Amino acid sequence: MEALQYHGPWQMTLVELPMPEPGEGEVLLRTLAVGICGSDVHGFTGESGRRQPGMVMGHEVVGEVAELGPGVSDVKVGQRAAVFNIVGCGRCHSCFAGQEQMCPARKVLGVSGGTWGAMAAFFTIPQRCLVPLPGDVAPAVGVLAEPIAVGLHAIRKARPQADDVTVIVGAGTIGIGLAIGLSAEGVREFMALDKIDAKLDLIRRFGARPINVAQEDARKVIDEATRGEGARCVFEAVGAAATVRDAFGLCGNGATLVLIGNIAKEFTLPLQGVTSNEITICGSYGFTRQDFIDAMKIVASGQLPLDILVSGTCRLQDAPDTMTRIARGELQPVKYVIEVGT
Repeated sequence: MEALQYHGPWQMTLVELPMPEPGEGEVLLRTLAVGICGSDVHGFTGESGRRQPGMVMGHEVVGEVAELGPGVSDVKVGQRAAVFNIVGCGRCHSCFAGQEQMCPARKVLGVSGGTWGAMAAFFTIPQRCLVPLPGDVAPAVGVLAEPIAVGLHAIRKARPQADDVTVIVGAGTIGIGLAIGLSAEGVREFMALDKIDAKLDLIRRFGARPINVAQEDARKVIDEATRGEGARCVFEAVGAAATVRDAFGLCGNGATLVLIGNIAKEFTLPLQGVTSNEITICGSYGFTRQDFIDAMKIVASGQLPLDILVSGTCRLQDAPDTMTRIARGELQPVKYVIEVGT
């Protein structure tokens, strides 16, 4: 079968790999659409160090069931599904608590599975990871359940109240996922910070009040909205040390700062500002199975113009060039999607 194999920074080629066979409790999926995630791009360039040579990337995926492994039931060949892409050990405390993304032995499709990734014609996945995709949802739109689930998980870490002034730092794909999640969770007022007008115009469509940090003083805008008290909840969705520091500066006393972006290896914050102002700082990684199921319900509802988030599509053989152009800044998509078997 055809697959995209990563060979090292800026190197990815289309290769032939053996057809995978589904094991006990697994299904073989034919890939229909797979999103190019920002983490894939940072791994492709070597910037993050989180992608290893020889691997197949791809973790935001919609597929069609092609074959059933032994012991699989309640699934039919031809059924379309999005994929909860985290496979835990099933035996540890995190797995029993429904927090498979925290399993010490977890495997993530296209991230920590060697040649097991979705930028390929076929891949296998446990039956329990399938989340049915309604027939009226395009596969390219279905992959958006993943970034929405990332947003929902972060929101549920902080649990902002309906009237809490909430801020999103970074209006990219995850920032938009946060905006969609905040609306779904009933938060009435939230702002989004970025310096690119096109991203801000887009996130406005999903309920955020945009602030262009290249033109406005974000802290001043937030102070005006809160009578100088600062934000109650801030989500950092960029992952750079400077933007983490900026996000911290927007927090009011007793606020919660949730860190989602994770490009920078380290960052510094003023210790006295954290302790004296009783700021809660927490990390948010991935999402739970329930987060993903809830995200798919949002996608399937048809109430949001999610198709406008698909900036473009390409074929599997064209993906290395597309990823190179994204990494160089020649393309600045919200979500570029590789269409494989559609």
